[in-house]
Amino acid sequence: MRRPRVGFALLWFGAFTALGLLMFAHLYLDVLVRGRSEPAAVKLIEELTGALGAAVCLLPAVRLARLGRGAGWPPLRVAAAHAAMLPVFSALHTTSNWGTRSALFPLFGLGPYDYGRMPLRYAMELPIDIILYAFVMGLLALFDRFREGREREIRLGEARLEALEGRLRPHFLFNALNTVSAVMYEDVAAADTMLSRLADLLRRTLRRPAGGAVPLAEELETLELYLDIMRARFAERLQVEVRVDDEVRGAQVPPLVLQPLVENAILHGDPGPDATARIAVRARRTDGRLVLEVEDNGPGLDTTPEAAAGRGIGLDTTARRLTQLYGGLGRLTLENLPAGGVRARVTLPLGRPV
Repeated sequence: MRRPRVGFALLWFGAFTALGLLMFAHLYLDVLVRGRSEPAAVKLIEELTGALGAAVCLLPAVRLARLGRGAGWPPLRVAAAHAAMLPVFSALHTTSNWGTRSALFPLFGLGPYDYGRMPLRYAMELPIDIILYAFVMGLLALFDRFREGREREIRLGEARLEALEGRLRPHFLFNALNTVSAVMYEDVAAADTMLSRLADLLRRTLRRPAGGAVPLAEELETLELYLDIMRARFAERLQVEVRVDDEVRGAQVPPLVLQPLVENAILHGDPGPDATARIAVRARRTDGRLVLEVEDNGPGLDTTPEAAAGRGIGLDTTARRLTQLYGGLGRLTLENLPAGGVRARVTLPLGRPV
């Protein structure tokens, strides 16, 4: 909570300081335009003390406004509370102006400060304070509504990401268990190895909170656990080459972004029972962006790349996660390779947290 409060205080007092300086510039230029002679410090002290005094005296009103919104006060109660607060603010503000200027004028060699007849001064300052109060409270209400809307959007986005990642994990587990069941009666040792690696993989993925980001190096470690399962299934018929530039190993990526691509390459890019399935995984930096690629040597796409990307749960969920996280800056594309096989490419903004 400390950092948002500090940020609000800096913005609040910075805005009122700027207001005081702008008023000083306007009023002192008016003095010069009219050919009068007056020390610049007079208008500077008057306008800065007026603006900063208003900033301090308005803080209880800010607290009141946010308390009312948080408690869900009806409009009439909010209006009554502000009607009661406004004359208190004006009286405090005028008293603050008189006190601070009376103290500062002698310090700057300007002599005693004359604020005029104080009872009339309170009445004189009230209309200006009403305008200032209404303007600031209106801006504050708009700012708070905007912030609340952004927070709702963020919460909704996080919920969607968790739902997508939650959809991906059962899909992966279902396919992995199917893979284990395919060999458990033929090769018990291989099935045992696959279950052990699957347990390691599940522990790693469940230990990490949903919706977070991980370094690419950690994602590659997770991928290696999945590949151990597939190697136990396909033995020497599966060959995987991983080439990752050192400069991108620390890049932040969505968890389980590579596994669906590799899974799709193994399941749908198998060249046949008598051929070696070759999978290439690459990661590099290109034009300030992170590019992840997975290639296979299978038969290629039998439909359009767009239809293929939306056909399976793994690829479709990955594409939707990228859109949710990065908008148009993150995307998944599929393309047939000239020599046969398919290349799946994920492009992400490099260095942007997810």
